Amino acid sequence: MKKILFSAIMATTLSFANTANHHYEVTPTLGGVLPEGNLDLGTHLTYGLRLGINLESTVFHQFEVGYDHSSGVDYDVSSFETSFNRYYGNLVKEYKMTPESALYALIGVGYEDVKNEQFDNKDSMFAQYGGGVKYWMNENFALKAEVRHAFKAHNGDNNLFYSLGFVIPLDAKAKPAVGEAPKPTSLLATKIVDTDNDGVYDDKDKCSNTPKNTVVDEFGCPKIIRLHVGFDFDQSVIKSEYMTEIAKVADFMKQNSGYSVILEGHTDAKGSEAYNQKLSEKRVKAVAKALADLGIGEAKITTEAYGEMQPISTNDTEAGRAENRRVDALFKK
Repeated sequence: MKKILFSAIMATTLSFANTANHHYEVTPTLGGVLPEGNLDLGTHLTYGLRLGINLESTVFHQFEVGYDHSSGVDYDVSSFETSFNRYYGNLVKEYKMTPESALYALIGVGYEDVKNEQFDNKDSMFAQYGGGVKYWMNENFALKAEVRHAFKAHNGDNNLFYSLGFVIPLDAKAKPAVGEAPKPTSLLATKIVDTDNDGVYDDKDKCSNTPKNTVVDEFGCPKIIRLHVGFDFDQSVIKSEYMTEIAKVADFMKQNSGYSVILEGHTDAKGSEAYNQKLSEKRVKAVAKALADLGIGEAKITTEAYGEMQPISTNDTEAGRAENRRVDALFKK
């Protein structure tokens, strides 16, 4: 029975391997087993080894075969002891949280070999499901914590497994043809190309050194809501017609309640540098107050003033100067 099951698992593995390029992962594990009470077995240790194959173009992200072993397991009501060999195959679905981490769910079948069958503990097929979390410490090593619930075909007995493993990637992917760009096929591959860890991979990242925790757009550059709020000459009072502009920032903050905002004030180059610096300070603080009046907590608002020092257009034309008179809203996680 065991040979038939293991042969079926390996045949399934090969059928997956023929459909896509793969990365392989080897995972040694150490954990425990909590058996159902009627089995007359106590909680016991288990250790094992798994081979995972990352898949492409399927609902699942990985197929894995595994082996767990437990030895010297005491029966609670006698002096007998036993050992277990468990062979199984799982389909795994990952849900990426960050470039380094992912949650995953699994479902699979296996076979439990009981060396000393006592008290209705019998060799049996079993089905299992579970989940866990995987975290890549670096490109060559990851930790994996997991919980599985298995129920046996024999009497519907239950076991709860919990384990900690460390993942070692084995890159057995075929090399792409000359002139063909390699495609990321796993969490490991995609992690490598996000240099600044902003969630946008380098092939699309147009701002390569984004500061940590900065909210970015689809191109990896800081997300900016640019406000061209008009003020009367030498004034910092916001006119009512410009409140709809400021409301855009308030709406975005309310949709992302964990964010904070940095308001940056800028002027054109008319007047002295010292005058423009003070003017930008007054105007950016006025925008901050208007934002607070729209329901954004003051603790989440920071202001910075740059005067005429960071123009985005020429100061030689009225149109260019109008572009430079602005307040930029940037966001932090």
